[in-house]
Amino acid sequence: MKKRKLKLVVLLCLMVIFRQNLLAQESITDRYALVYMDDVSDYAALFTGKRPQPVTFPVKNHQYFKDEIFVSGRLSYGGVVYPGVLLRWDLYRDELIILSPDNNDIVLRKEHVGLAEIYGYQIFYLHPDNFAGCPPAGYYILLYPGEHRLIEKITINLFREVTHNKRIVYYFSQSSNFYLLKNGVYYKINNRRTLLKPLETHRAELKQFIRTNKLKYFPDAERMVLEVLKQHEKLSRL
Repeated sequence: MKKRKLKLVVLLCLMVIFRQNLLAQESITDRYALVYMDDVSDYAALFTGKRPQPVTFPVKNHQYFKDEIFVSGRLSYGGVVYPGVLLRWDLYRDELIILSPDNNDIVLRKEHVGLAEIYGYQIFYLHPDNFAGCPPAGYYILLYPGEHRLIEKITINLFREVTHNKRIVYYFSQSSNFYLLKNGVYYKINNRRTLLKPLETHRAELKQFIRTNKLKYFPDAERMVLEVLKQHEKLSRL
């Protein structure tokens, strides 16, 4: 009789231990499930935008930044950083587009975009502020985040031409304007003169720097503006 009671007690103890282990496993599983659902919901936020409007007329070239293909980039969106997503920037409609896992193009909501990094460039959405000369809202490239902030706005325009067989075709042409934020004022830069105007404290030295390094606004405005600004800040620290 004592042996039977002892066996019963042991069996009950084993059942209790088994149940506790099962509950612990379920708890771990639930935690993993919650983490997984959080991750899914985070990524799902990327794919809830509208589909981009296609170009419905014949165009000789494309309207995208650098290339029309999607490239892997880093994206800060809604306070979450995504290290490897497929992106492209439509310059014509000024939209950042992401490629979803089911191969759908989705326009990112500009109000959620913090920073997108593709081709080594940092792209952000500028919301107009109270600084004098602030450029219009839109996507810009952050070229230099130093003492004087330098941003670039790429504008794309649509032109048309008539071919030899009387067909009308269209093509895109792009240009850039730069904006330098200095002492609470935005200066628009679109040539050498407007570049040197806000940097007048070292105008003579910068002119010599431009000549020595054979810098020209055309055809490489981005390089010239960036190099001159860096040289200005270097001179200012002397």
